[in-house]
Amino acid sequence: MSQKIASIYAPSLYWFAYQYHRGLVTSSEGTTAKILGGINPQWVRNQYDRILKKFEVDLELDIRQDESAQDFDLLRGSDDERAIAFFTTPQHLEGFIYPQSLHDSYALNFNIYHPESRGKKEYKLEDLAKFNPENCFKPEPEFASNLGQTLLLSGYLNTTAPENIRDLEPLAKQCWIKFFHLENGKPLPPLYRAYNLFGGYLYEYGSPKANLEKNPYGHLLIWFLFEEYPTLMLQKCYWELPELLLYYHKISKSFQDSRMYYEGVDRLVTHYETTLNPAIQTYLNLQKKSPFSATELQNLKTTLKILLKTSLNYTKELRNLEYAHNTIAINSKNYQTSLERMEKQAHTGMEGLRLFHDKEAIAFQEQIRADLNYFYPGSNLLNEAIATIRGLVEIDQAERDRHLEQQIQTFGTAIAFGALVASLSPLLFDHPMTFPWQEQHGDRLHPFIIAVLLSIAAAALVWVVARLIRWRWNRR
Repeated sequence: MSQKIASIYAPSLYWFAYQYHRGLVTSSEGTTAKILGGINPQWVRNQYDRILKKFEVDLELDIRQDESAQDFDLLRGSDDERAIAFFTTPQHLEGFIYPQSLHDSYALNFNIYHPESRGKKEYKLEDLAKFNPENCFKPEPEFASNLGQTLLLSGYLNTTAPENIRDLEPLAKQCWIKFFHLENGKPLPPLYRAYNLFGGYLYEYGSPKANLEKNPYGHLLIWFLFEEYPTLMLQKCYWELPELLLYYHKISKSFQDSRMYYEGVDRLVTHYETTLNPAIQTYLNLQKKSPFSATELQNLKTTLKILLKTSLNYTKELRNLEYAHNTIAINSKNYQTSLERMEKQAHTGMEGLRLFHDKEAIAFQEQIRADLNYFYPGSNLLNEAIATIRGLVEIDQAERDRHLEQQIQTFGTAIAFGALVASLSPLLFDHPMTFPWQEQHGDRLHPFIIAVLLSIAAAALVWVVARLIRWRWNRR
């Protein structure tokens, strides 16, 4: 049945885009943090101007710089009403924009629709490309503060809802192919989930685990309507939808970032096991008792420096994993609270939207916690390796210092004795030297010998006194 449908009625496109405007964000390397602070009005204008110009619409936007409140409308307007700007395109499309500051993020809301009633004027699938001139809704390359976007495309079908929701999946896929100007069956992200929302069939494309590198089209939702009732229900809770999707993207982005942190930790572990640990074991297995050579000692010191850097990076990546886990936990609760508000306003449950909280958000937290439990022992291993290398270096250095001290003492004693002999040498010439085996030897020691013996005795006495003073000082 779906293959026979070549048109829809009253199509409408909703664009929800999010980006941090304050706080701490992590770079693509996962180790460098950037601090954002405050609203950038020009950035908000540029995001809307980029799209509006594709529709040949020139709209002046008066963006607020900042407010003391945490949540506020970014367009200036009445304090009692939502600050919304409406527009009409030369292609007879109508729409509005509604930018907000939600907590620490921009929440950009853009809606454009074809104002026709169901069953009165069909809209060919080929014309869906007009809703995306020059692919202006294709997500831009990711950067640190970008949280992602959701495209929601809705349209009426002039038929009854099929019993099997999967029957309309080919039609949903064909709509996105026309929308993104895809030719020759270029791949779209696979269908992730399909469910009933207010009596309409909602098809979700793109896994929340996939970043733009794996899914260049972002989070896609297409909603087929068979009666007016779903639209009326959405109107009751629509203004909660931007906040709900903000939490969706914060959870998804945090998990995607956590995979980057995981890979960073895994690389450090692999480097340690393949390079550093074998080098450490080589030195631990040496049986020789003599000190290390100068080359071996330098290699140990270099290994120690690498280990210290590795340990620091390891700790940073674990901290980032912890941060991702906490961010998901917080925004999971926020998602649930926001969804409950929507259900209360619509007076009906939204089981399809609740699945993301009950399955993905919980699974993401469990996965990161398992990663942390797996990598935590690595911190102790690195610390032990650092302590081992440091001990080897200190022991070898102590032996070298002791050997050097002995050499210095020997050399110093020789110099001192040489200086003593040199200073007493005049006595050798002032008094003739006689020896005991000579007949004319004197009855007393030669003055030179007496001076040498007295110098040695004085040096010994000073050495004893110095050792005694040092011993007492050490006891204190």
